[in-house]
Parts: sequence; C-alpha cells; structure tokens
Amino acid sequence: MNAKVKGTAFALFGGACWGLSSVVGKLLFDMRGMNAEWLVTARLVFGGFIMLCFAAFQKKGEIFKIWKEKKTAFSMILFAALGMLACQLTYFLCVQYSNPATATVLQYTSPVMIMLLCLFLDRKLPRIIDIIVLIAVVVGVFLMSTHGNIHSLAISQKALILGITTAITVVFYTVWPVRLLREYGSTLVIGWGMFIGGIMLMPFSKFWAPPGRWDWVTITLVAIVVVFGTIVSFSCYLKGVMYLGPVKSSLFACMEPLVSTILTIFLLHQAFVAADIVGIALIIVSVTSLAVNDVIKEAREKEK
Repeated sequence: MNAKVKGTAFALFGGACWGLSSVVGKLLFDMRGMNAEWLVTARLVFGGFIMLCFAAFQKKGEIFKIWKEKKTAFSMILFAALGMLACQLTYFLCVQYSNPATATVLQYTSPVMIMLLCLFLDRKLPRIIDIIVLIAVVVGVFLMSTHGNIHSLAISQKALILGITTAITVVFYTVWPVRLLREYGSTLVIGWGMFIGGIMLMPFSKFWAPPGRWDWVTITLVAIVVVFGTIVSFSCYLKGVMYLGPVKSSLFACMEPLVSTILTIFLLHQAFVAADIVGIALIIVSVTSLAVNDVIKEAREKEK
C-alpha cells in the first residue's frame, strides 16, 4: 500500500470516527440521561491523558518542556480554554439541543471563516470561488435553520448559536496553535490541550458525580466517544496529514458531516425535509470544493 492510499485511508477513517462520536453522544443524551458537560470532560481528560502517554513515549519523557517558558505556557492555556474546551463543549451542546448532523454541518462552515480571516489579514480580495462558496454556505445555513421559511427557525435559537460558535472556535483552534504545533508536535499540543481543558471543565460538570443511568451500555458508549471519537480519530487524521499533507488531508474531513448525517438518519431516525438536505449538500459540496481548489493550486505551485 503506497503512501497516498495509506494517507487517504487514515484521513477517511479519522473523519468517520469523528462523525460516529457525535451520534453516540446523542444516544447518551437521549437514552441514558447524560449531559454534554460531563461527556466533554470525560472525553478531554481521558483522551488527553492517553495522548500525553503517547507523547511521553515519543518525546522520551520531555512532555513538560512546553511549560518552561511563560509565553508558551500562556499560549497553551489559551488553546486549551478557547480552542479545545470551547470547541468540544459548544459542539456537543449543539448535538444535545439539536442533532449530530446539524451540529456537524454547522461546524463544517469553519473553513469558510478561516478563508475570510486569511483574506482580511493578507489584505487580499476574494476570488470568484471564494465568493461562490461563501454564498453557498450562507444559503445552506439558512435552509438548515429555517427550512426555507424566513419567518421561523426550524431548530432552536440556542442550537443555531452554539453551532455557529463551534465553527468560530474551530477557527481559533486551527489558527492559534500553529507555532506550538511546529515546535512541540501535534500529539503533545493536542494532548495537553485536551487534558487541561478537561481539568478546567471539571468543577462545572461535577465530574465526580456522573449523571444519567449507568450500566454496561453506558460504559460502552462513553468508551466509544473517548477511544474512537477522540484517540483513534485524532491519531488517524494526523497519520493522514503525515502521508498526504494538511491540505489534501482536509479534503477528507468531509467524511465527518457525511457519516454524521447518514447515522443520524438511520440510527436516530431523524427526519430531514428537502430544505435540510439541500442545505447540508450545499455546505458539504461548497466547502469541499474549496479544499479541492487548494489541492489543485498546491499541485500547480509544485510543478512550477
């Protein structure tokens, strides 16, 4: 199996695991009486601890080096709070108040926000494809949130705000830790981000008093969110980045909203009207086309 095939397989599987975790989270909320705050705390603390163990093995015990400089430590804490914690909490709260497909597709608008931020910082005018994608995403969000009726919301206002906030936190999550990632590596930075974020959330989620009905089903579902939705998904996606590079790997992030939507329909029996389907398709296709365009641009620059 060559590098491209391996990278594609890892990136696709990582995206699929992310999509699966949102559906499993919704099952825990609806069937087992759990809340998003506790689940996110468990996901971040256990997932972060295991990733730090991996990092300790890779870095030969130098996992605390990132805390030796005040500037780096401050940057790490901001990433943990406003990136990792804020992103995970708003996302799973959106899942709790709506459904996995809606939360995931709203989160998937983040690449367009990143594009606009880069254009603003670089003082560049948007390309035609940028304008088309932006319009398609706005129309897609409108259709999903209103079913095409401008006078009413099809989802709760709280869910819509949480979904858009998730996308904003993904922008911070993506842009802020660039220097940290280059200097210390993704496993260490993500591991600390998760672990510290989970510790921050503990007092508010009352982690010591797990909510809901607990049995072997609950334990299994929580384990799926922590293991497959966190450790396996991040590890596979990072493997994909290693083989394909970040631009091409981002193409396969579309697996997350696709898997989430399919599982929401078949496992949660969530009914979508035509406007929802059109809105979801508009967002997924337009954002993916933006990534495809970046891949083509990167290939052309290499040829030169």
